[in-house]
Amino acid sequence: MSIDQIILTLPEKSPEERARMRRNAEDKKASGPPKLRADAEKLLAALDSVEAQEREAVRTMPVAERVVQAFRKRPPSETEEKLLRVLLDNPGSTSSALSQALGWGAQSWHLHFGTMCQNREADLWPAPPSKTRDANFYSSILADFERDGATWSLKPEVVGALAQLGIHAKARA
Repeated sequence: MSIDQIILTLPEKSPEERARMRRNAEDKKASGPPKLRADAEKLLAALDSVEAQEREAVRTMPVAERVVQAFRKRPPSETEEKLLRVLLDNPGSTSSALSQALGWGAQSWHLHFGTMCQNREADLWPAPPSKTRDANFYSSILADFERDGATWSLKPEVVGALAQLGIHAKARA
């Protein structure tokens, strides 16, 4: 298959397939014969272009639609679904309380939640900088943090998007 035919398939490739293609192209660009180096450069430029177009398209989508798309593109693992459900079931809780509700120790909930958000940041929106450390505040992509009580709640648009994905809070009596 020619490089031009491969480039035409990029929009249908998964993130994992694209990452593999990018690694292979970078290897060929670094050490392949001249024709393969040229093809590798062309593929890398095409990958950059396709991914930039996709990011731009996401920026114009409503928040709930972005969340649905991000979680359809990369479905939540069993643990990630638990992270979301425990916050849906316990809005306004501390990280310690959420961790405890999962049977975990310390304040591990927000570390796992932040990683889940970070893994989908490119398909959602950029995380704001943290006010307390030199890093981004990934958990705030999907959740609001109330500093006074150190409590967490999912953003309202996220709750609606999760419902579209079949992730609901437990029915309350």
